[in-house]
Amino acid sequence: MVVAPDGRTATFGSLTAAAARIHRPDVSSRPKPASKHKVIGRPTGRIDARDIVTGSAKYAGDLEVAGAKPTVVARPPTLGGRLVSVDDRAARAMPGVHAVVKVAGGVAVVAESFHHAFKARDALRITWRPGPLASLSDAAIRSRLRAAVPSVGAPPRGSAQVEGEFEFAFVSHAPMEVLTAVADVRADRAEIWFSSQTPMDARESIASAIGLPKSKVRVHVVRGGGSFGRRLNHDAAIEAALISKAARRPVKLMWSRGDDIRHGRMRGASHHRIRASHAWGRVVAFSHAMASVSESYEGQGLAAQGGVAVRGGVTTVAAGPLPSDSGLYNFGRVSGSSGSVELAMPLGAWRSVDSGTMRTAEEIVVDEVAAELGKDPVAFRRGTLRNKAVKAVLDKVAAAGNWGRPLPSGQAQGVAVHEEYGSCVACLVEIDATDPKNPRVTKVVMAADVGTAVNPRGLEAQLMGTAVDGISTVLRAGLHIDRGAVREGSFADFRYARQQHSPLRFEAHIMPSRREPGGAGELGVPAAAGAVANAYARATRTRPRRFPINF
Repeated sequence: MVVAPDGRTATFGSLTAAAARIHRPDVSSRPKPASKHKVIGRPTGRIDARDIVTGSAKYAGDLEVAGAKPTVVARPPTLGGRLVSVDDRAARAMPGVHAVVKVAGGVAVVAESFHHAFKARDALRITWRPGPLASLSDAAIRSRLRAAVPSVGAPPRGSAQVEGEFEFAFVSHAPMEVLTAVADVRADRAEIWFSSQTPMDARESIASAIGLPKSKVRVHVVRGGGSFGRRLNHDAAIEAALISKAARRPVKLMWSRGDDIRHGRMRGASHHRIRASHAWGRVVAFSHAMASVSESYEGQGLAAQGGVAVRGGVTTVAAGPLPSDSGLYNFGRVSGSSGSVELAMPLGAWRSVDSGTMRTAEEIVVDEVAAELGKDPVAFRRGTLRNKAVKAVLDKVAAAGNWGRPLPSGQAQGVAVHEEYGSCVACLVEIDATDPKNPRVTKVVMAADVGTAVNPRGLEAQLMGTAVDGISTVLRAGLHIDRGAVREGSFADFRYARQQHSPLRFEAHIMPSRREPGGAGELGVPAAAGAVANAYARATRTRPRRFPINF
């Protein structure tokens, strides 16, 4: 039967006569021609752009949920550190403090305001057990990664080699909006408000953590102030739910900037070994072996803070060609293999995931092969690229960016390409590295073919963002591990590119296409990072191998 909102009911049978009188016009199953599109392909601004830039847009931290009080957590100094004891008498006695509760990630303080909460948090007297990585720092991690990289095998007989080894640091997502979640957990139900890229998975995880059936958990997805893969995980939402349950009241949990950088998820560090074998003026074999840090853990899920126990040392896995070895170039026999070093660290998918390091390293080697063969980097790529669409975006940036124009000493151009998600992109960068320790990207030209661009203006914004990501992770921004702790704790020392480091000129060229839409959000990072690295190498006449360069 059919049930109306006011409670009236009717059987299907009783409605058939009335339903039979409804006639629907015939609708063609063919998509309308592009000439009749009124929305697709038209540059369109965000309808909420004014709200965002004027501060009227609402995020989780702006929500007024009845009774939800500001909450922060005291966290261990090392990754995976454990609470031994806490003296909370002074904190509980402070004005505005409503509750102090222990959680998996530390000790939570619920208070009348965030000012009260932070003050009380700092008044806690806590003894911590060091995390499982307390004896480990960057040098040891790099050494383990290097040892975990599989062999690239023997090169073809009669070939000459261009080889390189590359290191990429851990990187924080660092979205502008810190992790925030509002939770109201009762004995028989729960409501959670937070920004999420995976709300259905989050609902199940939250239900499991607080011991309720998922049908009793309601998730409200709130606008996110940046994500880049960080909100695929729902650490803050689980933690807020657990705190609300323990405190028996609604809470508004905020991870500080330091919390997220020091205990949040990050892109794993990696080490790459690449060998390009060339003979008779062309590449006849290309091998790329790498190892990255992977997350070891026990049980079915991670603690809310991401602290877990070690479950292994070094693992090497034989593999076929890695994701970014997709036959982009006509390089003869292409091969790849991967290894991993398992560490109890909170890792997460960072924008462009593996391609951001894989393609960057590969594009550096492509430049070095071109130099070895005495060829211009753009001309060499044009002669070896397989895909006409990739050649077209490369030609576009070379023309629009005036590739090869003379530049003063200490300045140079760099170029790189990438193909993924049914799309392709090229990036041309100009850099001023007169001071090698303080380089400045002055110009970025990008061209992308994503098939039908639904909103070209949105695509331009995506490409601009990926350019800044490439600048940041190649030149400036990374995380150090010191005796099991993340050294950086804010934008003061996690040096993501600011406006003063952004290119003075940026151009994005969208290639016309009638193909179905491809991906765009992550597409530009590998090309931008590769182009920045190549421009820096040409400007300084060096061969950079460790990123970020100024680390």
